[in-house]
Amino acid sequence: MRLLEVKPKNVEKTVSFLRSLQRKDGSYDSLKVAYYVVESLSHLGYRYDQPLNYFAKSLEKISEKIGEARVYADVTSEVEDLYYAVKILSSFNVKLNREMIAEQILKIRNGDGSFGRIGYSRLASTYYSLSILSILGYSPEEFMDTLNWIRGCEVPSGGFVGESNLSSSYMVLEDIYYGVMALKVLNEKCRYSKETLRLIRRFQNPNGGFRRSIFLGISDFESTYQAVSTIKTILAYHM
Repeated sequence: MRLLEVKPKNVEKTVSFLRSLQRKDGSYDSLKVAYYVVESLSHLGYRYDQPLNYFAKSLEKISEKIGEARVYADVTSEVEDLYYAVKILSSFNVKLNREMIAEQILKIRNGDGSFGRIGYSRLASTYYSLSILSILGYSPEEFMDTLNWIRGCEVPSGGFVGESNLSSSYMVLEDIYYGVMALKVLNEKCRYSKETLRLIRRFQNPNGGFRRSIFLGISDFESTYQAVSTIKTILAYHM
């Protein structure tokens, strides 16, 4: 709703619901839920006033496990949760162990400039890794090989694929989102902006929402968020 510049009809009920997602011990179902609770409260004009211990403890645990071989089918990137923790803690000006975090992230940097291990989306991991390193103060100029790898995933007819050697037939909406956003972190523009905008329209269902696959599927919040975010980024930053 923030992307559409609107607020819920009953803000107080929404705030109450968001706060109810935090357990008595301060934890949440996941870091992703915690991140969006904090972001949503901020958008609605309510400051998150709970202790940040949950984010700090999560950051420490996640950092230690980066690069491990374990892969989970429902996890897009091995550094997604780390991104949420770093983003929230830095927004509250919490002092971070920048050297340790950067060292762990750079462990999953590949020879071709991408980030991530087999079993995860390297385009997603590249976006999250670049975002974290940007928060930590790294300059885009330090990742020219990463930029070249991302460009290799860009498709002239519009969009991005998860790997440079993949056919565009395997394209999903999240790859377009991660590709455009990764370029944004590097202060770079999408080469095929108009083609990408036209392509994203093909992911939209008659009910107004967006689906993950270009061929079929039901609308879901995450795909709709990714579609609207990508469109707004291209219109504001690339055109």
